[in-house]
Amino acid sequence: MTPVSIAGWGLVGLALASVLRMAVQRSSILPAKGERLAPPTLLEVVTAALFSVLAWRIGAEPDLFAYSWLAAAGVLLAAVDWNSRTLPTKLIWPSGIILAALFSLAAVLNRDAYPLIRSAAGMLALLAFYGALYFLQPGQLGGGDLRLGALLGLALGWAGWSTVLGGTLFGWFSAAVALLVLRIARRSEPGRDVPLGRV
Repeated sequence: MTPVSIAGWGLVGLALASVLRMAVQRSSILPAKGERLAPPTLLEVVTAALFSVLAWRIGAEPDLFAYSWLAAAGVLLAAVDWNSRTLPTKLIWPSGIILAALFSLAAVLNRDAYPLIRSAAGMLALLAFYGALYFLQPGQLGGGDLRLGALLGLALGWAGWSTVLGGTLFGWFSAAVALLVLRIARRSEPGRDVPLGRV
């Protein structure tokens, strides 16, 4: 893709983030009515940057749409989680349905069903993994983690099994770093369970 088209795709991300922000703030997803989701333009700028990076990295391929949607949904979920420490089902399930539809479209355009099958298998694998942790060690994971795991498995599985493993390990590493930062900032007490996503 040319620099102009990469920048243009970034503008698409900016517009989509703006629409998603307005939709969430007008809904009942945030716990406090009228609460600001994030500082002005922060969601939009971050999403635009991710869209541009994805366009540069993936290029004009059908799966660009799916990964770009995941980026937009991920930024939105991160903002909601930061505000309310929840990962709402009202956001995760629609995001997963749209992501599955976009990967299905990519499979049709590429005339190759195997990545889509692997994507579904990745979703089931991470759902089983997080489900086992959820039931065997109550309080360590929230219900939102379980659903988010399935969403991420769908995206990681499309790229390959090594990506499923690497992405999962990186996610756990990032969570450990975030927990350490929270404890240093005294927002979390040592020994207290901190589910990553409650709802």
